[in-house]
Parts: sequence; structure tokens; C-alpha cells
Amino acid sequence: MMRARVLALVLGGTTLLGFGLWLGRSSSSEARVRDTSVAAEPVERARPVVAAARPQVVARPSLPRRAPSPARGLAADLISSDTNIRRAAVAEVAQASDADPQVLLAASKDVEPGIAGTAFVALGKLYADGQVPVADMIARATDRSVHTRVRPLAINALGAVANPDAAAVLATMVATGDVGERRAASALLAMQDAEIAVPALIRALADADEYVRDNALNGLKAKSRGRDFGTDAGAWQAWWQSRR
Repeated sequence: MMRARVLALVLGGTTLLGFGLWLGRSSSSEARVRDTSVAAEPVERARPVVAAARPQVVARPSLPRRAPSPARGLAADLISSDTNIRRAAVAEVAQASDADPQVLLAASKDVEPGIAGTAFVALGKLYADGQVPVADMIARATDRSVHTRVRPLAINALGAVANPDAAAVLATMVATGDVGERRAASALLAMQDAEIAVPALIRALADADEYVRDNALNGLKAKSRGRDFGTDAGAWQAWWQSRR
């Protein structure tokens, strides 16, 4: 009987001890859970970055370019009685990127050599670019009313571009022109087609003017790739025939 009580007390104490241990563990676990839940703060998820929409650019319709208006009073100044005004007006036309060949052709007839010369220089550039008809250049180069200081500019402008019509004019000029014309033509024929230039240069070897003869010889050397028969027209003629 005594043993039974002792056993009951032991079992009861063991049960209480086990319950106490279980209770302590549960409390400790709950405390850990509470501590964890308190300590861990919710992490906010990163929001995706959305690029700001760029403003749409609306293309404006292109407007037609306006043609440049002519300078005020230019036409009147080109025929002004004041030489200085005419000179300035012609220089303005000559320097323009869209120079009018007809205006320059008219200005090339000016009685003032400096004005006419400015016009001829500009005409030569336009002629080389194909903007002036060869007939107009021939008319000015063969016009003996042009001032003697300006005439060589007109002839030079004509001969600087290879053209059969220009070459024919120069060939005639070197044979029948005055001394100034012959000098210019004999120098310029070297830039023209050999079929017209060489026979005219061979004939010019007998010219009375030494500058014409020198120009003719230099032109023949250039056309013959450096051959030099001096002023022997027969030797030059034989070479020319051998090429045909």
C-alpha cells in the first residue's frame, strides 16, 4: 500500500515535470516566433522603373525657298553716268554666284577699260563652265571696237576652252590679225584641237613678229610631246604628215 502511494507520487511528479518542461518549451517557442515576427519587417518590393514617355515631335512641312530678290537699283547703277558706281555695280554682278551672263556681256562693252575687263574675267569663268554660248564669246573676241587693253582678255577667254569654232577663229586670227591678235592666238592655239592648231602654228613659224614665232614653236613642242625642230617649217610639216 505504501509502495503504491510512493509510485503514484513519483509518477505524478514525473508527469508534472514533463508538463512543465513542455510548457516551458512552448512558451520559449512562442516567444521566439513573436520575436521573429516583430524583428522581421516586411520588405517592400522594388517597383519597376517606367521610362517617361518622350514628347512626340511633329515634323513641320518644309516651305519652298524664295528666290533671292535682285539688289535694289542694280540695273540703274550698271548704266550710271558715274564711273565709280558702274564699276562697283559690275564688280557686284561678277562676284555673285548666280551672275547673269547677259549683264556681263553688256558690261563688257563699257567704255571704261577697268569695268569692261572685270566683266570679261567673269565671262571667261562662266564660259568655261558652259554658261555662255561660244558664239557670244567669238563676237566679243573679234569685235575690234573693244578697247585695246581689254581685247586680249576677250581673246584669252575664248581660247582657254577647247572648241572647234573657237580654234577656227584663232587660226584665222594668227594668220591675218594685227600683231596683238597674232600674239594672243599663237599662244592659245596650243589649247585647241591639233587638227586645226598644228597647221596654223607651222605657218606662224614664219611670222614677222618674234613673239608670234616663239609662241608657235612652244605650241608645236607641246602638241608633239616635246619634239623640237626649231623654226624649220618643213621638218614640222613632215612630222605632222607622218602622223596621219
